[in-house]
Amino acid sequence: MRKRPQQQRSRQMVDTLIEATARTIANHGLDSTTTPLIAETAGVSVGSLYQYFEDKDALIAALLDKLARDVTQLLDRSIPAESTLALEDMVRLSIRVTLNLMHNNEGLYLEIARNWHRLPVNRVADVLEQHIMDIGRRYFLKHLHTYQAPDLQVRLFITYNSVIFTLVRFISQDRALLNEDEVVNGLATMVTGYLQGATVQGETPPAA
Repeated sequence: MRKRPQQQRSRQMVDTLIEATARTIANHGLDSTTTPLIAETAGVSVGSLYQYFEDKDALIAALLDKLARDVTQLLDRSIPAESTLALEDMVRLSIRVTLNLMHNNEGLYLEIARNWHRLPVNRVADVLEQHIMDIGRRYFLKHLHTYQAPDLQVRLFITYNSVIFTLVRFISQDRALLNEDEVVNGLATMVTGYLQGATVQGETPPAA
C-alpha cells in the first residue's frame, strides 16, 4: 500500500477501493479485473487509486486481508470456543458456517476458489488456520474431562487443511459429484473420528 490511511477520509478511500475490488472480481472475474475498472467501480480516478495502491496485486492482497478478518469475526460470532455443543455438532457447525460464507458475497468467494492457485491465499489461509486452531484448543480445554488429545495441534492442523481443500474443490466444481449435505456430513464424520481418535473419553487427565 502506497499511502498509509492516517485520516478518516483516507481510511474511507482505502475501504472504498477494497470493496470495489471485491465487486469487480465478483462481477467480471479475476482475469477481467483491472485497476481502471476498479477505479470506475469505486467512482474515483485511476490517479487517486494509485495514491494508495501500486497495482492490482496490491489491491487483491488488501482484499484478502479484509476477507481473513471478516471470516474470523464470523467464526467468533457463530462458533464460540466456550460452546457446550458436542464435538461432532461443533465440527458440523464450523463446516456449515464456512461453506455458507463461500456461497455468499455475489460470487466473490467462488471466483477466489476457482483461482486459488494463482492468488496469495496464504494471507487468508494462515490467519484462518491459526484462528481455528485457537478455537479448537480452547474448546478441548473446556471439555478436558471428556477429551484428551496430546497431539491436538497436529490433528487440528491436518483436519483444518483437509476441510478447506475439500470445500474449495467442492464449490469450484461446475458439476459436483456430491451434494452439499453429503460433503458436510462426510467431513464432519471424518474430522470428529480423527479428533476423537486422539482422545481418551470419560477419564480425567493425569496429575501433573
